[in-house]
Amino acid sequence: MRLVTEAAWVAGSAAVAGLGVALVDFGKTGQVSGAAGVVFLAFGCCLAGLVAAVRRWAPGTSSFLLWPTALLVALGLVEIYRIDPMGAPIQMWWVVAGVVAAIWVLAAFRLGVERLMSVSYWLAAGGLCLIILPFLPRLVDGNSGDAAGLWLTIGWGNVSFIAQPFGLGAVLLTVGLAGIHSRWALDPPPAGAGSRLVSLRNHLVVAAVWVTTLPLLWATGDLTAWAMLVVLSATIAYAAAGDTRVVWTGLGLVGIGSVAGLTSSRVSQTLDVWLDPFSAGEAGAGLKESLLALGSGHLSGSGLGMGDPELIPRATSDWILAALGEELGLAGTVAVIMLYGLVTAAGVGIAIASRDLFCKVTAASLSFLLCLMFLAGAGGLERLLPPTNLGLPLLAYGGVPLVAGWLAIALLVRISHEEKGHL
Repeated sequence: MRLVTEAAWVAGSAAVAGLGVALVDFGKTGQVSGAAGVVFLAFGCCLAGLVAAVRRWAPGTSSFLLWPTALLVALGLVEIYRIDPMGAPIQMWWVVAGVVAAIWVLAAFRLGVERLMSVSYWLAAGGLCLIILPFLPRLVDGNSGDAAGLWLTIGWGNVSFIAQPFGLGAVLLTVGLAGIHSRWALDPPPAGAGSRLVSLRNHLVVAAVWVTTLPLLWATGDLTAWAMLVVLSATIAYAAAGDTRVVWTGLGLVGIGSVAGLTSSRVSQTLDVWLDPFSAGEAGAGLKESLLALGSGHLSGSGLGMGDPELIPRATSDWILAALGEELGLAGTVAVIMLYGLVTAAGVGIAIASRDLFCKVTAASLSFLLCLMFLAGAGGLERLLPPTNLGLPLLAYGGVPLVAGWLAIALLVRISHEEKGHL
């Protein structure tokens, strides 16, 4: 990237964050506090540090990847400040942690991301553990845990910490599966092994993910988040091996799991909320208030600080897109969709340009993961899919999902630089 381009998106993204905070203050109190300047400087310094790291270790990266990411993070920070002013400083610190993690990825893999292939099995296993571990106690002791959803509450004395390890687990699982399937595609088949036997191991990996993640479905009833993992695993196998049968295997397993899940009261409750949120009582409050908020936003919204997003349960995390839609309207919602589309398109472009199979599969899989997570959240909000408690990556409140999003972006940046140097 050129210096002028880098300076422009750093200043522009920081200005969006600072100006957004100023508009929130003005809309709520008629005055502008010093928080706008603090956010502008803090966010700008974070992005400047990231730019310096990119110029040092990945100067050949795509210029269409970082600035949409920065704008998404800025919009999320502004809306979190609007809804929960006390939570905004915590989110700002998580932004710093995410940028530091991204810089670490750029520095640690400056010699190539292919080193991840040697630990692909450990990455996949670690990702699955992060995804299912929070729900195992809930499944064993029979507690409802519906209010917690995908969130994990960790108590330490009188202090409690809330985290959603799903996003980080999904990123690790994605990179691990990309390495496993890429290695199998590159290695010659064992002596005497037929093509069906070689193909069978791809199907077995998808089935293993399906079986391992079933506790998520039974413990939370989050049908969309669970199905996303199975579809993701099948798509990664297809990207590496080019076998369309594994996609049909994944879809078939989603269907079997969905039918079996109907015996769970939590899955049935999720479907009831999806079909009629206005008659689902407290369980459907989040979706009901989100739909009302979107409807009241109209074309241009009520304006930052002028709406009532605090009426939406978990508005800073699970339903943040509805809060943005109320205050920024259809225009702001479309802008958010376009930003996610640009990030996905940039990642797919990186995958297409890659010559190394592992880099190609990893870039495509991470792009598809970010796209799937957004479609799951937005589809649940619009009732196109069963509602999910999965926060939108890079936008919603929560430290672990935000850091995971930055890690995924950093890997895409690193792959973009490497493959551009090979052309």
